[in-house]
Amino acid sequence: MEEGMGQFACKEFSALDKELKDDLLECYLEAQQEIEAIVNDIESSGFTHEKLDNLFRSLHSMKGNCSVCFLDPLVDALHRLEEIVDGMRGGYIAYDSLLGELINLVLDKILHLLRQLHQFHGADTALLNFLQAYLDQIYAEEDAVTRVQLAESFLAKMNDKDAAEEEKAKQESESLVVKVEFDDVQQQDISHFRQLSYRLNKLLGYSPERGERILKLSQLINQECSEPVDKAQLAAAAYMHNMGLAMILKCGDDEEAKQRAEHNHPMVGAQLLSKHEGWDQASEMVITYKERFDGTGYPEGLVGGMIPQGAFVLSMAVRFIDVVWGKSGDEYKKSAMRAIQKVNAESGKGIPPHLVDAFNRAVRKLLVAKRR
Repeated sequence: MEEGMGQFACKEFSALDKELKDDLLECYLEAQQEIEAIVNDIESSGFTHEKLDNLFRSLHSMKGNCSVCFLDPLVDALHRLEEIVDGMRGGYIAYDSLLGELINLVLDKILHLLRQLHQFHGADTALLNFLQAYLDQIYAEEDAVTRVQLAESFLAKMNDKDAAEEEKAKQESESLVVKVEFDDVQQQDISHFRQLSYRLNKLLGYSPERGERILKLSQLINQECSEPVDKAQLAAAAYMHNMGLAMILKCGDDEEAKQRAEHNHPMVGAQLLSKHEGWDQASEMVITYKERFDGTGYPEGLVGGMIPQGAFVLSMAVRFIDVVWGKSGDEYKKSAMRAIQKVNAESGKGIPPHLVDAFNRAVRKLLVAKRR
């Protein structure tokens, strides 16, 4: 085990084949479910030595698997838990429902550490030390009442920690949502644009939430720009950018007509938007969001400074969301790195380099929040 910056690592485990690590995780989950079922059975229909023997065997198997895969820090905590269960089998540690609850919670927290090691090659040292210290105390305690009190204290502190982490995650998530203020007329229009976006994305086979995802990422990228564009105008453009694609739905099997509709959709979307007063900047963003910095975009083949900044911001958000979430949008496809590479490959070609830098800063914040 190597430690640093509040994290510990298991290098030999990280070096194992992904397939083996995936199998270990699956086996751990199976054993955890077995143990949880046994604890629940003891709670509902009473304590027997046979049930404790089965619990001990599942725990021993879990510990052995972790040991084979070089997860020594987790093995130490599992070993202490195993000794507590063995004490129950031997009759010198009295079973209590709080101890049963403790077993389930400890296994859940060790699973959390295992997943951190699996995904990020480092896990929370403070959590591991906290688990180990309490398990050591509970095992060493000879007085049954004090032992149960220690278990109760552990459960209370873990619940407090979980509540604090949930609150922190909620605050971090909210800090990533850029607040946009609209006047009364704008608010009416935005509500209308949101409904149109929801319906069209559904008809085109995308997730209905696609518009919201593009909106949030656009605003986050915009916030990272040295001179952000008007947030209300960007919000309208995020909802209305692909409205022109509704024409594709009328093309049937005519591939040529579909290509024409695809090429012209920014102009159609901008025309729809221009029917609402006060959205001139948003309309400009929509008509140019398929243009490219080097002049190879469409529909007009505009170059460099002829393209508004908001159009580039919008195009990066659209590109990222559509790679990561795909058509269905049902679940996160975990292809964020591929999407980031796709946007970065456009630096100096499709998108000005300084705006790609703003995109990278925004996405880095998203990835940090997701990891937490």
